[in-house]
This record gives sequence, structure tokens and C-alpha cells, in this order.
Amino acid sequence: MNREEIERKVTAIVAQLLGTPDVERSVRLLGPQGVLDSVTVVRLIVWLEQEFQTTFDEEDLLIESLSSVDHIVRFIEERVSLPHGADSGRNN
Repeated sequence: MNREEIERKVTAIVAQLLGTPDVERSVRLLGPQGVLDSVTVVRLIVWLEQEFQTTFDEEDLLIESLSSVDHIVRFIEERVSLPHGADSGRNN
């Protein structure tokens, strides 16, 4: 799975959770100006675990990791194996 696929899936679920047709990748999801409430955050985490076939430990779930679509995409990239040669935005 490449970065674009991860980004597309994460953007779609966040937009669905917010009830909007689209969401900016940089919109603040958590924290004082965050647009997600605690119940929606739990729903997002469950969806991420199911969609990307991973589990998150309590220490993995930092506000920084889930604070925007961009941060979530980077977080997921670190958790899932990308095919050789895929553009992950990291130096391998």
C-alpha cells in the first residue's frame, strides 16, 4: 500500500466521521481547536486498526500522531509494511 492509498483512505474516513464531503489534510483533529470529540476519536482508532490490520498500544496513541490527516498518514506508514520502492516519504 502506497502513501496515496493510505492518504485517500484516511481522508475518506475522517470526512465521513465529520459528515463532510472532504477534509483538508492539515485540519486540526485533536486538541483545543480539534474538530473530533472523544467518541469520534475512538471510532477513528477502531477503523484504522481494522482497515490497516494493526493494533495500537496505549503509548502509540499520542495527540501528535492523530492530530491531522497528515500526521495519521505518517503514523500509519510507520506501522504498515510498504512495498519495496514505494514512496513512503522516508529514507530507507
